[in-house]
Amino acid sequence: MVRVGSRSLPMYPLAIGCLGLLNTILLLTAVVIGIYCGSVNEKPSLHQITPNTLIEEVKQLQMIQKDVMETREATRELLAQELQSHKQKKQQLEPIKALCDNLQRQIEVLRVEKATLQADSFDILHSCGRCLPGWFLLSTSCYFHAKTLKNWADSRADCISRGADLAVIDSLDEQLNLFEYLPKAGSSRPWGNGGIWIGLTDIQREGTWVWVNNATLYSDGYWMHGEPSDHGLLNKDCVALWNTGSQGRSTWYDGSCQSIKGWLCEKELV
Repeated sequence: MVRVGSRSLPMYPLAIGCLGLLNTILLLTAVVIGIYCGSVNEKPSLHQITPNTLIEEVKQLQMIQKDVMETREATRELLAQELQSHKQKKQQLEPIKALCDNLQRQIEVLRVEKATLQADSFDILHSCGRCLPGWFLLSTSCYFHAKTLKNWADSRADCISRGADLAVIDSLDEQLNLFEYLPKAGSSRPWGNGGIWIGLTDIQREGTWVWVNNATLYSDGYWMHGEPSDHGLLNKDCVALWNTGSQGRSTWYDGSCQSIKGWLCEKELV
């Protein structure tokens, strides 16, 4: 007898139940083993592989190899076609690139021309249209400041070719206006090729200063301190401006007519 709680049960039914459960487990184990063995027996052994089987497998491998070779050859042909297409497109782009470069150069030229036209327009507007482009208007005369370098005679020849002559400064207003307009020199005394030729000289007679319009300078002029400094010894027979400092009344000095400087042309308005 077996006690369960407050009750006593016989042992035979319990033993029968345990045996039934054990039989069920053994049966399931046998079924699993049978299934596994059946699946193993279905796999062919090495003794079951025939020559025909091998031949078929070789044929399949050969077909696969053929497909791979064809695919590789098709890929090579496609790559060659793409390279040829790239080469053709590159050749087509070369003249287009050359055209673009040419257009870019033309654009740069046009930009320079535009800037020049704008500067000329400014000059024309500034001079109310009475002076040519590159000239500037002060009072009743147009002036041209040449920044290249020539001797006094060649500078005058250039002004004459422009329908003008070297500047004649015959009033304090004109002197001060030119002082304000022209660029300032960097040092306090003339040196080298610095300065701007004007139309005053004593070539004909030492110490008698005559303008290019044949008017003799009778006033003191607007000489720098210590100028003129030739006194007939150094052949300083031509006059230039040295635009420096704040002394607009003192900018003239005499120099050798053969030295090269910039120059100032003047054309009186009629």
